[in-house]
Amino acid sequence: MDPERLPEPDDLWWSWVALAVLQRALGPTPPDGSRCGFDPEHRVVRLDLADGSWLRLQRSLRRHVLWGRSADAPPAPPDARRDAPAWALSGATEEGRPTFLAWHAHGEWDSAVTVADPGVEQLLRPLLSVDPRLASRVAAGTLSADGLEAHLSRPARPRDVRAALDLARAAASPAPLLAPGAVAVRLRDQVHRQMREAPEADRMLMQRPPSVVRWAAVHGPATPYEYAVMVRREQLVPAVDSTRLPATARRSLMTVLQLLRGEESAADHGAWLFARVVSDGVVVDFDRCFDGWPSWWRATHPSQGPALGDLTWEMQQRTPAWRPTWASLLPAGETADPAASADATSASGRGHDS
Repeated sequence: MDPERLPEPDDLWWSWVALAVLQRALGPTPPDGSRCGFDPEHRVVRLDLADGSWLRLQRSLRRHVLWGRSADAPPAPPDARRDAPAWALSGATEEGRPTFLAWHAHGEWDSAVTVADPGVEQLLRPLLSVDPRLASRVAAGTLSADGLEAHLSRPARPRDVRAALDLARAAASPAPLLAPGAVAVRLRDQVHRQMREAPEADRMLMQRPPSVVRWAAVHGPATPYEYAVMVRREQLVPAVDSTRLPATARRSLMTVLQLLRGEESAADHGAWLFARVVSDGVVVDFDRCFDGWPSWWRATHPSQGPALGDLTWEMQQRTPAWRPTWASLLPAGETADPAASADATSASGRGHDS
């Protein structure tokens, strides 16, 4: 399924809920054998067709995840979940073996597709044919019994109408923020792996910025040294294995790097995530990395790498053309794992003072 052809997630959600409301009011199974419903426990709307095709959409506070499989799919297709970001997976996505899984974050859909499934796009047709006026009333929480009955193809029993209105109210209740826990840890590791393989886009910056050269001439040691930093909450965190510099030299270098990061940032291509000053004692060089995890940033624990919240914020500042491919894995809002935060605090405490 082409993610660019998917409707806006809220439009899709409310059309789907409206279809489930109509079916609940008219009875359990319509003449065509399709079934549409809402699972309040997992906040999932479901569509099952008589030919075995199925489609699911899960909605939480900061995410929409769509997955399914048509009757035209091969008998044993590769599982699309294996290429999806960890945050998109939950207990609800364990059902079946989808041929595609799409997730919506940062204002756009992205997807994992493992095999050609020509019938997938047809699964959306029943959902997109729902009267938008009904979907709007369901979304606004203003659907009444009379309003619902006006959209029914035949009279319904009062108890079925009441059950349908209960379904609409349940689907309109505030979506929860799904607890991160182990999901956040898996996602962090997944993003970090892809960052290590990400290519760096050329931003046409000076290889040896004058401010770094001047600092090296005044404060740099006459012996080989290497000093690397990573950005965390807009502060520069030194690598645990950076050369120990005199306090005055270290403070002045951090000031130079902080100012340089601002100078080299741009509204379209963003700001760098890592930087390194390295010298053989004579010539100084400068490296920076905007799009990935450089080989010279050596960490003994994942918490010594970039935090999901920092990466999410940085990617939101960039235009889409300047976001690396791993950015599509990030959740739409910051995901914080208390255990990971504790690890990060402990790990940063073992680094050098800045």
